Amino acid sequence: MKINYNGQEIEAYSLIMTKENALDILNGKKSIETRMLSAKYEKMFTDFAQVDENEKFRKAGREQECQPILRTDIEAIHFYSTGAPWTLDVAIDEIGIGEITEEGIKFMHDEFDFHDFDEQLEDFKKNPPEEVPLFYYLHICEIIHHDGLK
Repeated sequence: MKINYNGQEIEAYSLIMTKENALDILNGKKSIETRMLSAKYEKMFTDFAQVDENEKFRKAGREQECQPILRTDIEAIHFYSTGAPWTLDVAIDEIGIGEITEEGIKFMHDEFDFHDFDEQLEDFKKNPPEEVPLFYYLHICEIIHHDGLK
């Protein structure tokens, strides 16, 4: 999807969101949007050409040359809700992967003052390491445009 940003048309992710979360972003209460790790979001946020390049480096014994695999070419998100007449366009400056562990949640607290997973942490502490929930986080750095949100 394309949106206008600083007088240019740019590519943006198109993601569904609740109006409550959109208002929290608009009002400055929230600067992080998360999506649980899934095949859908892996396809959306991963630079598969870089994954292939990293695999070549590993096979050649040059792991130190591997680069991050999350996309950096899309710098915006168009949020919407199905059936609701509002939209919210934002700029993002980081996509990362977090984990619901004490260390992962502490990182989200310290870096972004993000507390959405605090209550779930106790439940997930019982999980073995291979079952720790992972999530993508998108850091919102600017509101570009909104319509229908008050």
